[in-house]
Amino acid sequence: MYAMLWLLFYWRLEKEKWFDQLVLAIKELNRKKVDFEIFIFWKWSLESQLFEVHDKNVHFFGWKPLDEIKKYLPNIDYCLMPSEFLETFGLSALNALSWWVSVIWYKKWWLEPFIFQECNLFLAKWNTTSKRIVSMVEKLAKKPNPERIKDKEELEWKIKKLLPEYTEDAWYKRFCELVGQPLSPKQAGQASDSSPNREQIITPLVGGDGKARGGCKKILIVSDFINKAWWIETYIHDVKNLLESKWHEVILRWGTLPSWSKWKRKKRFWLLLSPFNFWSTRDLKEVLEKEKPDIVWFNSLLRWLGPNVVKTAWKWRKENKSDCKFWMMYHDFWYFYPFPSQLYHIEDCKTPLTRKNFTSTYKWHNPIKKLAVWFKYIRLQPLKKVLKKEIDLHLSPSDCITNIARDSYNIWKKKCKSFPHFIQK
Repeated sequence: MYAMLWLLFYWRLEKEKWFDQLVLAIKELNRKKVDFEIFIFWKWSLESQLFEVHDKNVHFFGWKPLDEIKKYLPNIDYCLMPSEFLETFGLSALNALSWWVSVIWYKKWWLEPFIFQECNLFLAKWNTTSKRIVSMVEKLAKKPNPERIKDKEELEWKIKKLLPEYTEDAWYKRFCELVGQPLSPKQAGQASDSSPNREQIITPLVGGDGKARGGCKKILIVSDFINKAWWIETYIHDVKNLLESKWHEVILRWGTLPSWSKWKRKKRFWLLLSPFNFWSTRDLKEVLEKEKPDIVWFNSLLRWLGPNVVKTAWKWRKENKSDCKFWMMYHDFWYFYPFPSQLYHIEDCKTPLTRKNFTSTYKWHNPIKKLAVWFKYIRLQPLKKVLKKEIDLHLSPSDCITNIARDSYNIWKKKCKSFPHFIQK
């Protein structure tokens, strides 16, 4: 006996996420009368394509918080994420797994731990993503109920092994290691005196009075934008909440990301101005003088802030003889590759970041885009120089992008660390 297949898609509705291919797949699956229902959350530029699909088994809810999405999860069998380009981590996939929902995606590079073999789109023998989705969903829909129950049990066992690496506690333990103050035996889950790593443990970050102590009490998180619009902005708010729950003082600074339509109209203007952004440098200096943080953690600089904010922070540290540390988090490939949404193979991201390597990655003949590649390379040069010289710790969510950052900017290996994200609640 076969039961209906319940599917979930919660990602930006845009070509970068291969949403157009998903729409084609939905149309073909309905033409073939495959028994499935799909729940689609989020919004973005391709939202109008859903209006071409009039079938009752397609449910569109627009943007909803994770708590709202979770209400629909008990019946969901699989989460669809058909993007072909290289994601830097796969946080959406990790979130889906934390809800005990398996993810249909391409199993490659740093996504490999999150994609189980039976859900690997590479196994479908077709040359387009839409046809691969159709083939995969058809195959899964034909599984009898006893087989699905067995798969679910096996999935839960695999997830239970995977998830402990990406909990908030695991993330905070890594954070403590990065600041040079590992957790106490109790915090690290090493309560017994016989723990083999006990001699490596030094003063904990949280004292007996429950307040942060040691060398990292106050953290200034700096990013182009800090309102919860895209995933980077959501991530830094999650980090802020987690660190504050551990008694750190966290300050967020910079701008407000506009709506999608406004950003689309003005992004070229903003990107053009970012290397000459001296307005934010003055504000940053005032914040540094007032707050005197222990860590300045840069998260996104290319869209608006530019290299001058890092220079300003470095001058402040030098003038005040401060012990403040500077961290940089590379959330995406924009710092190393001209068009990240067209990066399908890691070998295409050539290192080091030279003019020849950077411009040769664009193989088409559109003169406007070629000019854009040259402009981006010129924009990256002052940022590359200042990041290499002034940043104490270069972070990224996966080993592979850590290696690319190191080789692109010729950074000392010990200054580059992987710092995976944690499951969102």
